[in-house]
Amino acid sequence: MMHESVLLLFALPLKPSKHLPKRYNRRVSKQVRELVGRKYKRHSRFRKEGFRRTLRRTQQAAHQWKRSALQWSVISGISLVAVGIFLLLFSPLLSVREITIRRLSPRLDIEQAQRVLAPVFGRHLFFLEKSDVRQLLEEGMNDLKTIEIAKDYPSELIVTVALDPVVAHLEIVNPDAEENSTSGTGSSADFLTEKGVYIQAVNPEEEEGLQTIRLVDWGVRPAPGTQLISIAVLDRLHKTTQALGAQFGLPTERQTIYLRAQEYHIQVNGKELWFDMKSSLGQHLQRYRIFLQSVPMTDVEQYIDLRLTDRIVYM
Repeated sequence: MMHESVLLLFALPLKPSKHLPKRYNRRVSKQVRELVGRKYKRHSRFRKEGFRRTLRRTQQAAHQWKRSALQWSVISGISLVAVGIFLLLFSPLLSVREITIRRLSPRLDIEQAQRVLAPVFGRHLFFLEKSDVRQLLEEGMNDLKTIEIAKDYPSELIVTVALDPVVAHLEIVNPDAEENSTSGTGSSADFLTEKGVYIQAVNPEEEEGLQTIRLVDWGVRPAPGTQLISIAVLDRLHKTTQALGAQFGLPTERQTIYLRAQEYHIQVNGKELWFDMKSSLGQHLQRYRIFLQSVPMTDVEQYIDLRLTDRIVYM
């Protein structure tokens, strides 16, 4: 029975709190006020100290995290550098597997350029020197003007090639029968570049308006791609034709180079003027002036030999 009454007591709802009646209020003494004040200040100081401890722990944790992050960053960086060095040194992914030839001259034979660069395939792209590629091209092709080399990682080599411009048609004449030209075979024709290299091409882009140079006295018939005429001879030939036109009003009708004798003949007004490389162009032209002052052109039938220093021979 007692057990049931206890359960009933705890089941009753609590009554709301009320202020004590004024008659029960007691006056707080000064000592009590001071005690309560000291206790309040002590709790406030404890709260501030707890906040400082929490802040200090947070700062220590942040510093520890920052140091750990820095350590991991250094370790990751060293690992990436090591992997990169390994790839550069040993990975077959960086070997040359493709060579792209970009031609700036339509007459460039891309297949020939790729054959010349065949030794480059399989070499490590990072360690491949551009000078090695340039040397291969210059040894295999004689009419190169400019070469630009670029690397497209991981495995492509890009080569941009421009050829020397063509300056003249070339007629290779049989020395035993000068009237029988043997220029060109099949659909191709013979041309001469500005560096004197003999090439065979089909209608190069510079063909229109080209002069014609006859080549005789060549001994063994030259092969395409060889250095046929020196730049000095070509330059002298060009300056001679320009001087004859500017100083004497004589248009050039035909130009002939004697390869082994190192001389050249220029035909004007149906007659040939003979020059060589021993005397300067000014000396040759001065002899021609003296000749014009001394001999009427009607007496000349075939040629005027300006090569001799002490006399002028004509026929």
